Amino acid sequence: MELDLIDKKLLYELDANSRQSKTQLAKKLKISIQLVSFRLNKLNKENVLTSYYTVIDTSKLGLTIHKCFIKLQNINSIEDENKFINYLKNHPNIVWVTSCEGNFDLAFGVWAKDIVDLDITLKEINKKFGNYINQKEISSIIKGQYFIRNYLVSKEMQTSMKESFFGAVPSSNSIDKKDWKILHMLGENSRVKISEIANRIELSMDSTSKRIKKLQNSKIIQHYNIVPNEDVYPYLHYKIFLKTKNFSEKDEDRIYLFSKLQENIVYLVKSVGSWDFEIDVEVENVKQLRDIMMQFKLKFQEVLHDYSTLQILKVYKYNFCPSIKK
Repeated sequence: MELDLIDKKLLYELDANSRQSKTQLAKKLKISIQLVSFRLNKLNKENVLTSYYTVIDTSKLGLTIHKCFIKLQNINSIEDENKFINYLKNHPNIVWVTSCEGNFDLAFGVWAKDIVDLDITLKEINKKFGNYINQKEISSIIKGQYFIRNYLVSKEMQTSMKESFFGAVPSSNSIDKKDWKILHMLGENSRVKISEIANRIELSMDSTSKRIKKLQNSKIIQHYNIVPNEDVYPYLHYKIFLKTKNFSEKDEDRIYLFSKLQENIVYLVKSVGSWDFEIDVEVENVKQLRDIMMQFKLKFQEVLHDYSTLQILKVYKYNFCPSIKK
């Protein structure tokens, strides 16, 4: 799908805050509410976005996210792969599922309170689909940071430098079952109406709004975001895995600043595993990806040991609160 300027500005604003009302969006885009409604309906009808989701700092819920990257085997049909993907999509501990092209075919994220909890989930998956798994790499996230999709608009139109993150050091936050239900509903759809949430948790709209505000102020809720549909969205999505050497805290700050200022980088992860960082980029073509990597290699040649790329083909699930924990 080809996006015009209004589409890009609308996506940019939704990326900055996908819970914005149509009135707020109309004011920022300087167009009528009717046109905002028409454009939103068009984006939804043409499946430009897979979902609207909420970035939740799972560490404040006592949970850490671990990513698993898989090379498949013994897949004899599309049905076999879909069966595996659908299982992961419906699993209460899986926060993210995507298909890939490169060294891995499938990737998913698991939330867990500790290593034992992670092992239980991985054993469940292996018991059902171990025959499909040829190779598996696990990467535990220390910190994941999101950046606004500034590439969608010109610098003059960029109004937000907002970024959001989730961590890996569990901390204690007192939330009750109603808060969990709120997070679960916003995790599934960040644009869900207050009235729907209020009805589900059996509170007034005012009380529900206050609870959401409290979750935002406590930084449990970090950001309301969008998930583009790679089948339709006119940008290619790649992950870059970085292995470093002779690395210092100052170098980490430099990588963060590079990522923040490079408008095609939308996500940065510091991790423990086979690589030290993941960088997600969305580009118009492969040449643009190569140009970004050339800039990175020149700037960080003294600490970059190796890197590899993985194309993200389709995101099937992105939900930071896939179930309600007791």
